[in-house]
Amino acid sequence: MDCRNTSPTAALAQLGQALRYAELPEDVRTIARHSLLDWLSVLLAGWSDPAVQILVAQATERGARPRATLLGSAERLDLVDAALINGTASHVLDFDDAHLASRVHASVVLWPAVVAVGEHRASSGREALTAFVAGLEVQARIAELVGNDHYRRGWHNTATLGSFGATLAAGRLFELEGGTLRHALGLAATLTGGLRAVFGTPCKPLHAGRAAANGITAADLARRGFTAVEDILERPDGYPALVSGNARQELPDTAGRWATRELLFKYHASCYGTQAPVEAALALRAALGGNIPAGELSVEVEPQYLSVCNLPEPRTAMEARFSIRHMVALALAGRSTVDERSFSAAALADPQLTTLRQHLHVAADPALPRAHARLKAGPNLEFGVDASRPEHDPLEQRRRLCAKSAQLLAGRLEAVAIDELQALALAVDTFDDLGQWTGALRRLVRSATVRFSHAEEFH
Repeated sequence: MDCRNTSPTAALAQLGQALRYAELPEDVRTIARHSLLDWLSVLLAGWSDPAVQILVAQATERGARPRATLLGSAERLDLVDAALINGTASHVLDFDDAHLASRVHASVVLWPAVVAVGEHRASSGREALTAFVAGLEVQARIAELVGNDHYRRGWHNTATLGSFGATLAAGRLFELEGGTLRHALGLAATLTGGLRAVFGTPCKPLHAGRAAANGITAADLARRGFTAVEDILERPDGYPALVSGNARQELPDTAGRWATRELLFKYHASCYGTQAPVEAALALRAALGGNIPAGELSVEVEPQYLSVCNLPEPRTAMEARFSIRHMVALALAGRSTVDERSFSAAALADPQLTTLRQHLHVAADPALPRAHARLKAGPNLEFGVDASRPEHDPLEQRRRLCAKSAQLLAGRLEAVAIDELQALALAVDTFDDLGQWTGALRRLVRSATVRFSHAEEFH
């Protein structure tokens, strides 16, 4: 759809509302299913995190009408609380998918809203899948309006732009139309927030859950007649103009583009800015047969990553996921970049990892594009990695994501339950009622041997 001849708010509301499952290319549907599988896996793996359990305790104490499933416990809560908690749990490991162009972690803001509202409304799996794609496509285009200055100023795009995507996705499932959906986007703008200054703390995953909850709140309020403004994206005092110094006045021509095709999946449990450095370190280790030189090593990345994931001596598991030095040290030492023990207090104090961190110099190279890295070991060894390109072989992507899922959930679910969970995720669009799908997930979690305690597994 060419959105250039219509006001941005109206054009994006129309774009998100008009998408139909039958019109989605098959590879777009496949990527959406893969995103759901990955989201469920990282959510269950992160469920026992203390921050998540604080939110569960707070919501339970507050009490609410049970209408949507907490996927890690099989309990049910209010729609907004369920989205908040499921979204936060799926981002605590920082191991979920990413859309680099918009700098939004797509699944952790969209799927919590889609699943909560879809379960409550008895939406079909096809409608849920389409709502996810619609939300992703719209938030990616709002990122085009806002521009890169938004992130540079310290905003967290997953929290801010993700709130718009979740609103559009929830609005579809609430069957909002026209001006009502535009008012919902206006409501999202006034609800959203989230600062990069809190990266490395539980507030970052809270941003994801809050964005999903904002989306449901905005769509539901608009459905009930609560009004905002209908032109929040183009007015002189509107959202893009307020939060960015290089905001666009009009949407670019994105006809024929599917932002969903640009979705990237992680295979190391850390910030996306660490993915290319880790891959470069693995290449160096493989080339040297595991014999890492004792001298100084250097890794070069895009300058902005120095303010995002360059914590030199992490003190907590959350900080370790934002430390290029720690993640590269794990890879060089042949340690897992997924296992939670690699982020424990013992790992952070490990003499081998400490020495590797101290001998690793992290620098910026303005010529390097986003998600690229260059690792140097002396004058003759250099490894460059581009982690910005999505996997184009759907079967290979599915294989890697199923392997990641199995690794994350081993010890938490029995092998047969992991297989069932993966099959459920990949078949979501065969269900006529998403409540039946979440019901199957609840039975799976309740009947399986689930051990969510970190103490039991890792300490």
